[in-house]
Amino acid sequence: MNDWLDALLDETAIAHDQRTLQSALSDFAARFQFSGYAYIDLRFGHTFAISNYHPDWQDFYLKNNLKSLDPVIRHAKQLRRAFSWSADMATRPMSKAETSFFAQAATFDIRSGITVPVALPNRGTAMLTMASSKPKVAIDDKIDAVMAASVVAQIHARIEALQVTPSVEEPFHLTPKEKIFTRWLEHGKTVQDVADVENLKYNTVRKTLEELRGRYDLCNNTQLVALAIRRGLI
Repeated sequence: MNDWLDALLDETAIAHDQRTLQSALSDFAARFQFSGYAYIDLRFGHTFAISNYHPDWQDFYLKNNLKSLDPVIRHAKQLRRAFSWSADMATRPMSKAETSFFAQAATFDIRSGITVPVALPNRGTAMLTMASSKPKVAIDDKIDAVMAASVVAQIHARIEALQVTPSVEEPFHLTPKEKIFTRWLEHGKTVQDVADVENLKYNTVRKTLEELRGRYDLCNNTQLVALAIRRGLI
């Protein structure tokens, strides 16, 4: 397993742009007989993936918010270290939705794999998964959790530095009214200020922003503004 991690670090360390990084990850997956790779960045209100999984699966996954159902993501957040997984990894009977999740993933040759999560600021999580079409991934020895985390943390830093364009990104949109309110917040206005400027009741503005934050699991208006700017919506 340590040789596997050494190879992953060596192959991605020389990547100097988005194309070579994604090529290195794809080549690595193929070299070690994985069906594909997926790097997922999970932060409040902003989830994206860089992956060579089938585009139909990536699109279906995010559009149907499967991250809230995905047992691998849930296990990664709980365990917070490298682990191998498969459809029978659950310690309890799986729900119909979870069973369906694994069945759908299997149609895209995702039946098992190795996932390495790392912590991000503000309670975020990033994880790299190498998926396999086999029922279980064969591991010769115990995964070195410290080394695995170090390798994936370095890959995360390279993705950040290269500003890699996601393969898929969590949908995020604003209605015209939400966009107006958010733009006023960007200019430093309070909720009461927005209500006054737009000649609306305070509760109308407050409720609109509250529902918007809830839709994308955002903590406050500052986070809302930051996300809207990052997505180029205001």
